[in-house]
Amino acid sequence: MITRNARISIVVLMAGLIAGYFAFLLSHDLPVFRMQETGFSSWTGEGQAPDSSGQKFYGSSVELSYLYEASKSDFPEVVDRASRAMQEISRRKELLMRSGDTLVASPEELDRQMAQLDYSLDVLRLLDYYTRYFMHYYLWLDTGHLPASVDYKLAMGQFRATVAYHQQKYKEQAHTQGADLEALMQGTRVAEQSDRSVRWARVVTVVLLFLLLMGIPRFIRDQGYRKFAGSLYFDALFRPGKVSDLNAWHSIPRLALALVLLYLFGGVILSSFVSWLIPLVLGAMGLFPVLFLMLIMGQHRKPAEVLVSLMAPKVLILVLVLGIAAVRGPMYFWYHFWVSPWIRAIFLGILTMLIFHKFRVHAVLARKWSHRNRLGAASMAGMAAGLQFLVCGVLLGVFGLEKSLLVLNRDLVLLPAWGSESHGIYSFVGLTSELPVSFFLMAGIVFSVSLVLFLFNKKRPIHCPSRKLN
Repeated sequence: MITRNARISIVVLMAGLIAGYFAFLLSHDLPVFRMQETGFSSWTGEGQAPDSSGQKFYGSSVELSYLYEASKSDFPEVVDRASRAMQEISRRKELLMRSGDTLVASPEELDRQMAQLDYSLDVLRLLDYYTRYFMHYYLWLDTGHLPASVDYKLAMGQFRATVAYHQQKYKEQAHTQGADLEALMQGTRVAEQSDRSVRWARVVTVVLLFLLLMGIPRFIRDQGYRKFAGSLYFDALFRPGKVSDLNAWHSIPRLALALVLLYLFGGVILSSFVSWLIPLVLGAMGLFPVLFLMLIMGQHRKPAEVLVSLMAPKVLILVLVLGIAAVRGPMYFWYHFWVSPWIRAIFLGILTMLIFHKFRVHAVLARKWSHRNRLGAASMAGMAAGLQFLVCGVLLGVFGLEKSLLVLNRDLVLLPAWGSESHGIYSFVGLTSELPVSFFLMAGIVFSVSLVLFLFNKKRPIHCPSRKLN
């Protein structure tokens, strides 16, 4: 017989699945998911490229993902194209050196053309190493081909050394033609950390799943009258109605600290160990509703127990993302997210289901820990979510939407910094400049309604069994 709580959980998960489906449909019209319509003819081996004019370096994850997807059928031609162009430039240079007196009118013109050919060779050499690096890197992400892993690391080292030489030789020139070298170098740092990210993602995923497995009811014998801490972790995820402040758990403070540290460390892993700003900002925003609920629940005697129960659904979302990153790193997830509609649909569906489930669990736990009725508990969960969005809206309004996205994108280089030709990066993602205002108004309404319901809601009386005196 399916219980009432189980039926509500199924309805919540189905609502999350439907919301995820509509989120997937809305993503179709965003420019970031329509880059397959962009022409990459200069990379796919069409025609010849005798010089560096018209060449462009792409550095963001979304660009390189679509670029590899569009050209992987012509992999050898794309990888060798810059080398063929370098050979053509070298032949031109050799011809000019042999017959310069008859081809140009003055020695000054000869020097100018030689300098131009030297510069074209240096740019094409950069392009050659960079193409070999990112094509083999994405081949490894796509197929797990081990020789491709060796090849991309070798080409990445050659590219970095050539960049240092190029910057020293042309330090008087502000920018290399068609390239933001700092963004390209940052992309190589992200790729360099892939093996490290994979190792740690596997460790954290296994630890979190092990703790969840150990929390299965009666899997570990109770210690006296106290249950194992993992049982609270398990119950908060799958049986929140069973959680009670009358229970006692051993090792709970260590588990609470472990979940918080693993949650923050998971953000570091997903940033490929190249950024501390992103895990700090997003981690703090993720912990904000948990800390707010702990504050208003009034369970000051059991802060560790409340923290573990509220962190459980957030940790499950983290396991979902880290489980994908544990295959071949965070960029493995982003590559398939950009280019595969099916994977994007499945991920958005599951993620939205888990977010709905998190709200449901927070509402149930607020009812259990704070002794409120269902309306009061839902208002507490709504206040936490609304206040979180309110703070996000204020921060976006203070720092600006475009600047905030650029700062967050600077380390991971997921999106092209230029956004689009006529608008900023927020337009490229599919956002509008009015988003902070809309965010603020929506969050304000949710928080205000939840606050009113909370203020007019009373705690449930706790009935204790009476004892007869003899």
